[in-house]
Amino acid sequence: MKMKNRLSSAFRITAVVGCTLLASSWNMAWAQADCSTISEYLDCSSEGRQNDVVFVFDTTGSMGGEIEEMQSAVIGFSDAIAKAGIDYRLGLTEYKDFEGDPCGDPGDFPYKVYNGGVLTEKNTEMRGWIESLEASGGNDGPESLLAGLAHAVADQKWRPAAGKIVIVITDAPPHDDGHKCNKEGNTLKGIVPQLRKAGIVTHVIGPNHDAIRQIASGTGGAFFEITDIRDERKSLTSILNTIAELISCSYRIRSAFSYTEKDDVLSIETKLIGKEEKVIPHIPGKSHLTVTACGGASADCADFELTADTSTGETVYKHKADVSAFSAPAKSTDLSTLVQICDFTTTTQATLHIGKCKKGVTPLPQTPVLEVAGTPACNPAEVCWSTDPYARGYTFYYAPYSDPIGEKTLNNVQVLSMELQTCVGGPLPRGTHLYTAVQASNCSGDSKIDIAKLGVVECK
Repeated sequence: MKMKNRLSSAFRITAVVGCTLLASSWNMAWAQADCSTISEYLDCSSEGRQNDVVFVFDTTGSMGGEIEEMQSAVIGFSDAIAKAGIDYRLGLTEYKDFEGDPCGDPGDFPYKVYNGGVLTEKNTEMRGWIESLEASGGNDGPESLLAGLAHAVADQKWRPAAGKIVIVITDAPPHDDGHKCNKEGNTLKGIVPQLRKAGIVTHVIGPNHDAIRQIASGTGGAFFEITDIRDERKSLTSILNTIAELISCSYRIRSAFSYTEKDDVLSIETKLIGKEEKVIPHIPGKSHLTVTACGGASADCADFELTADTSTGETVYKHKADVSAFSAPAKSTDLSTLVQICDFTTTTQATLHIGKCKKGVTPLPQTPVLEVAGTPACNPAEVCWSTDPYARGYTFYYAPYSDPIGEKTLNNVQVLSMELQTCVGGPLPRGTHLYTAVQASNCSGDSKIDIAKLGVVECK
């Protein structure tokens, strides 16, 4: 739409599609990278970055040594990630097995979530929880690890914006799928997608068993053999220090999701952004990107592997997925992106409506929440807004500021159709003072504009 005043040329649309912001310009990363040089691209000093770490701890009779060492190891672990500038929280889920033969001993329990699932920022409080653990019970070899993981996902109070990490410490595998000791019906086949959907990277210190390895590899986590601790080749402290290093260095996922209703095709494009806005190059055999879709009309999840495209000189990972199985007029689909580069893993989540929009059936979008950013001088200024999975488009409004709102504002409202883009920005002249608002729309109608929650851009 052609704008009616000079502000239209000052605002430019940044490249945002679907659920995630793509910067309007990316720095090119031309250097060849491999795992020995990957640290050049990673941000290992992320002040304020949030990470929630939950330990899922087997406390059956043979785990006394690990419980004792963990009392001091957890302090060193938390100090290491805090040194990297990470705003961390710690949690604990203890498990043994379901009580009674042939599963567990009398007094056993399948899981225990500490502090009602409220994570703590105090490593001394976490150490107190560890000190209260008692190695006992267990009966048969396998234990209720799957139940412990399921309740770590569901019952811990994860922060929405935090990176989510589970560290399993055990010397036994879970019960096999279908075994009568999986009394809550948990399965290995089900728990890995559950962890993936929640965006939880799961590191495992445990026995060399297929199920244990699948939990780690299926969620992008690292696997460490507990026999190395017991044979004194490594210590629990040193392994946790290694995990702390993996947590402390990070990169960002910038993804674009575009759904074509006619063909039920989801187009995915992703770039990986490291420190100084560098695009991380593809490392053959060491860079793996998977998008997991769950929900919608499908009872099952599906994995889509992304392929590296380096034709433009920078790496873009792409995939076109048939998502007809998820198509539903009134249900959204959760999309979880799992990225592994060498030993470093990160995840991100988004929600998208896949399916035809049906008036009166497809939910009306919620009113977007505005966020005004940029320098005080508006060089540049930027207005972004929250996404809604059911939105088929956004409309951006701006008008001159007046207090109280009067004719100066109401008679000069400008309108910009944004399609599915979720940011607008650019340099503005000093003295510019604007109201801004955004409306989300689909076939069922438009979201409301709350006059009391208008955004304000003021260029001083």
